[in-house]
Amino acid sequence: MSRRIVLPLAALLLTPACKQQQIATATPIDELPPLIIPSELRVDAGSMGSGGSETQLANNDHRDDRGSGGSDWRSAADQPSQRNGGGGGGGGKASGGAMVSASPQPTAYALIVGIEKYRDVTPAGGARTDAEKFAELARVTLGVPEDNIKVLLDDRASRTDIAKQMRWLQANVPSGGRVYFYFSGHGAPEPTSGVSYIVPFDGDPQYLKDTAIPMTEVLGDLEKTKAKDVLALADSCFSGAGGRSVLAPGTRPLVRVEDVKPQTRVAMLSASSGAEISGPAADGSGGLFSKYLIEAIGSGQGDINGDGQISLKELAEWIGPRVKREAKKANREQTPHLTLGKKLSAADEFIVSWGYSR
Repeated sequence: MSRRIVLPLAALLLTPACKQQQIATATPIDELPPLIIPSELRVDAGSMGSGGSETQLANNDHRDDRGSGGSDWRSAADQPSQRNGGGGGGGGKASGGAMVSASPQPTAYALIVGIEKYRDVTPAGGARTDAEKFAELARVTLGVPEDNIKVLLDDRASRTDIAKQMRWLQANVPSGGRVYFYFSGHGAPEPTSGVSYIVPFDGDPQYLKDTAIPMTEVLGDLEKTKAKDVLALADSCFSGAGGRSVLAPGTRPLVRVEDVKPQTRVAMLSASSGAEISGPAADGSGGLFSKYLIEAIGSGQGDINGDGQISLKELAEWIGPRVKREAKKANREQTPHLTLGKKLSAADEFIVSWGYSR
């Protein structure tokens, strides 16, 4: 038989079999993962002030005028770059809730406290989950070594537990290092003075001075470490008006809250301002502030100007309008608040995380 006859015959016999194999060449539309942030929410926010300033993140007027800041806690190989992908070990920006790996921070330490179930106080919904997510963020994206992370949850976050881990930070953080402190749980104001307290697992709003910890004391203990700079993050409120804030029974919720003054080397980004309430995310996954905090850093979306790193200025500007907008949908005001210590550089020079790529 001629080869010219065999080849067409073979092709004719194989064609039906090939047609039966339906090989998918693209992901079906109904299986595509959702975007983290809808396009209508991608807005720029107001510019932050310089060192020693306090700013409420309420407007949307963004200026791309950031500088680059150098700090001792970065290794030479991981210096932030002015181009995308700067620093070693960086990863691209994530979608669908996944966390990317940015450049490691080998001399950074993290103390993470999340208290949902209290001994004597009503639960702070989602606070434990928030802390667990931030711990993952510290490991995966911020690149804090596992041995440098302490996580205190629920009944393991008593007043004594927190004090012990503060001593641990003071004994172990090296000169020029960095500290991340994250607290998710109840805050409370002292009714007569308005002094802000974080409420540990065994705290009692009727005996704040004996059972809770003044926020100024927390920041003071962080200042006593050898760290070059400290970033304190608090998904709590101190108004006594509800949400993640508590008062002694029978006490009026209208308390004039005293402003928390940061220490010289401490920057503090808190979930709300003044008499506002720090509330939950609409999907019930945890705190509204923590939702956008973790999203901004963990996905890299907080890199507003696309230079491969996230400054504290960018972080605050990315979180602020989103929290404010979603809180308004729940008929309440919530405006994240940033305060810088006097010895810190401007917010646009405080680099939180770097090594992202487009």
